[in-house]
Amino acid sequence: MMAYGVSAALNSGLFEKVIVSSDDLEIGRVADWYGAEFIERPAELATDTAKSIDSVTHVLRTLGDRGIRPHSLCQVFPNCPLVTSADIVDHGRLFREEKRSFQISVVTYRCVYPEWAMVADAEGRGQWAFKEFLGRSQDCARTFCPTGAVWWARCADLLAQSTFYGSPFHIAEMDANRGVDIDDEEDLRLSELLVLGFKAREGRSPLETPAKESYFTRGQSCSEK
Repeated sequence: MMAYGVSAALNSGLFEKVIVSSDDLEIGRVADWYGAEFIERPAELATDTAKSIDSVTHVLRTLGDRGIRPHSLCQVFPNCPLVTSADIVDHGRLFREEKRSFQISVVTYRCVYPEWAMVADAEGRGQWAFKEFLGRSQDCARTFCPTGAVWWARCADLLAQSTFYGSPFHIAEMDANRGVDIDDEEDLRLSELLVLGFKAREGRSPLETPAKESYFTRGQSCSEK
């Protein structure tokens, strides 16, 4: 999945560097093969409870130690593999033209309404998450959910506030089919259905074409590079 995000970033033509942060050297070799630079992440930033923002600031400080101080950056999570270079370019243009400090990609809520959210107790009894029923669907406001596909930030502001949800942050909507965010097996199955559906309808895969042919597609191991 990481290869698609790396390829989308490279194919956008916007960046002086495309960097992958990980504590896993095998992932580093995959990143290098697809054209990204690898920065090894410290073990304390690779735990189940570690925050992604700390990995981003670690990358920026590592670059700063090398005398490299970028003006802005774009974060592309590997679990959003349907993102395209066009999405990155469009959101980058909006980020620059509007002179924004932070910009988060979002998708609309579809089929469900956050105002209808419920929770259940240990015995399965339901109650409204917001303590009351908040109205008919046609009366609900158009709402958005963040997706990790394309997050832009000015580096100085990001280092100062240590969050992409800085003050002020703006949102940028994208096609919900390309903004799918894979967090569990159900999300993965949905992504597979979207890829197959787009391919059947349009005659081509919606996934960004990697800039390099993968060792895996040639039946070789990445470690053989």
